[in-house]
Amino acid sequence: MRKPVSSILLASCLGAAWALPPQLQLDSLHAAMDTMSNNMESTLLGKDDLPLAVSGYMAFRLKNFQYSEPSPWVKDDRARTAVDATLNVNVVAMPNSYITLFTNLSFPFDMTGTYTNNLAKNPTNAPSNDERVLYDHSTDYYSSTLNEEFNVGVDIRAGVFGAYVTAGGVIWANASPLTMWERETMARFSWQYELYEDEKTVSTYYKEKSFKPVKEGGRAFWTNRSFGGVFGNVYQLPANMKAQFLVSQPMDADMGTRDGLRMYGGQPGELEMIGTYDLRGSVYHGRIAKEKIADNLTVGLNYLGVVYDDGTVYEPEFRHQWVVLSDFGTPLLLNNHVGSIDIKGNVTPKLFLMTDIALNAVDSSIFYQSGQTKDYSDQDRKSGFSAAGKTDKWSNPEVGVYLKAQSKHIEGWPLTIEAAYFSQNFYSPYAITNPSRFPGWRKDEAYLNGGSLRYSSNLTGVNLKLEPTFNRGYFDLQYGQHRQVVEGKDVIVFNYRLNGRNMWESSNSWTKHKPLFVADSGNYSGTAYVNRAGIEMNSEEGVKQYRQRGGLYGGTWELWESFAAYDNAGQIQEENVPMHAKWESYFSFMGGYDIGHWFRTDRNIMMTALVALSGVSNSFAPLAVNEKSFDMLLWSFYGQFEPTIAITTKFHMVGILGLETFRSDKAYLAESISSTVGQSSEYKSQVNTFLYKKAPINYRETALGLGFDWDFADRVGLHVRYKYMTHSDETVSVNDWHSHYISAETKAWF
Repeated sequence: MRKPVSSILLASCLGAAWALPPQLQLDSLHAAMDTMSNNMESTLLGKDDLPLAVSGYMAFRLKNFQYSEPSPWVKDDRARTAVDATLNVNVVAMPNSYITLFTNLSFPFDMTGTYTNNLAKNPTNAPSNDERVLYDHSTDYYSSTLNEEFNVGVDIRAGVFGAYVTAGGVIWANASPLTMWERETMARFSWQYELYEDEKTVSTYYKEKSFKPVKEGGRAFWTNRSFGGVFGNVYQLPANMKAQFLVSQPMDADMGTRDGLRMYGGQPGELEMIGTYDLRGSVYHGRIAKEKIADNLTVGLNYLGVVYDDGTVYEPEFRHQWVVLSDFGTPLLLNNHVGSIDIKGNVTPKLFLMTDIALNAVDSSIFYQSGQTKDYSDQDRKSGFSAAGKTDKWSNPEVGVYLKAQSKHIEGWPLTIEAAYFSQNFYSPYAITNPSRFPGWRKDEAYLNGGSLRYSSNLTGVNLKLEPTFNRGYFDLQYGQHRQVVEGKDVIVFNYRLNGRNMWESSNSWTKHKPLFVADSGNYSGTAYVNRAGIEMNSEEGVKQYRQRGGLYGGTWELWESFAAYDNAGQIQEENVPMHAKWESYFSFMGGYDIGHWFRTDRNIMMTALVALSGVSNSFAPLAVNEKSFDMLLWSFYGQFEPTIAITTKFHMVGILGLETFRSDKAYLAESISSTVGQSSEYKSQVNTFLYKKAPINYRETALGLGFDWDFADRVGLHVRYKYMTHSDETVSVNDWHSHYISAETKAWF
């Protein structure tokens, strides 16, 4: 473009000046140079000439689950097919060089169901025979509903100032590890094609995941948390300063809904985070930071608070559980506040440092009752509750410290060291101390792989990772040793890494955006998973936020199980849960090697494997080798082998072979036995008693699968997976199951 335009302009100038003397011709050309340059530049295409741009993707997905050997708790999920599609559109408008307007729209569609009002308000009820309803997207049974990234924003730039403000249903943001941050280091392999994979060719996708499986960073491991509301990011200020703020009312921040109090009791709508409901709970966040200190360091001050509206105590389910069903006393709301100072950056070109020091305090709003009920409704009078007032009480500050150092001083042998200390009651719901991707209630629990893969409160320890690469391959060595700071209840929680996501998706109760459902709560037949005993087995009453009954629970694309490690059956009957300062150990080896040259081909044939040993024990365990050593409460082995083959540059195949085991000698069953006392027409009473017996955990899960990824057109791919899964419970065989899982996704980018 530049050469033809400049030639035409130059020729016209020469023609006009040809009759002049030579010196005057040169003077005329020099005088016209600026005009020629401006005229030429005006013919080029710039961003101001394209004020509107649209991009995004369209995806079409099919999933089929079939239990060839079902357990009673999956009886209602024996076979199910889900077909859905998603259209994500990103629209950017640039009226000038200083302002950018943008909006992200997501439109999911389900082709397997219709909307029904009754099930929208009662999401855990199973449908009757004459209803076809949606299971895949939500338990609210909408035939189509909104997904994430439904927002709008504006970006303003002027000299040394730059900022954007966005508002909407799902906003991804982070601040510092102990205020607003996501952390999980369990690798994602090529087998797991995420629904939100960024645009890339199949060849690039396999090289990124097979030659170096993602552990931190990337869309699957964002350090971001998701919120709904208004978020502002001032990314450029004078003196290398920047700032950000957030005001949000996410669903799962509401104490009136958390763990089933209102949201899980029929709250309509299923956006992951949205700020348009009156949820009586708000999240406030602010950060200010200075960059380029000593060239490469950034220092930031952070605040995050979760504050509840006093009216929460009048929510029917909330009030009913506190006053009528439980012995917890008067209701209380816990307003949580976290402040921190963090430093991150390269101390030297080969040493990266990130540290965060935080203080957490709780403002408890404690309500007390009054016999004067004249100002309250009939329902309040029937429940015998009215709030005459409240008192506020601040807790002592709790401390959290996190340090991460990455060294590349030894060429080709990067080393990462993480150290952490979180006091007993340190609680930051959106920080790395939240072991799930859902801000669950603050329970006294220990997590398998705690500290090494995910953190929790009441924990301290060190994690080491060595990640060298070499010609045609790599290996990762990871070792973690952590201990509870003080004694805690021996309640153990673990997640299924090999088949957990598929198990959870196959359930009637599955939902991406409302985790912590009891996994078998959607079964119409009333059959349930035979779980190991937790706490409060003698009653289903009490405040749901504090329940730890054991069994299966859903997470965000994962499945968890919990139990209490009792020494004998008498402790269950007496509700005497053992307490210890538990140790959590983790060791893993992951490696991959390209054997394509063995077959004299330039195509990649990558062999990848991961093996891990982990345990929770009452004494120091340098390595968890079985369930009987080092006072082990829970021991686990995890192994996964994944071959990937590049058939062509656009067609790759992947396989999976996996084994995962969980073992514990401290688990018990609590079987309910009902009897009727008094047979007269005037008196009849139902008495529930429990039979306790030892039932060691001895689970074995396997996976065998095959799939492929194919770029069958430019910017269009097909991704297919088939997996055969088994679960064996040697003590309680009724929990055994075999299942087939098939998924196919076509994604087109534009």
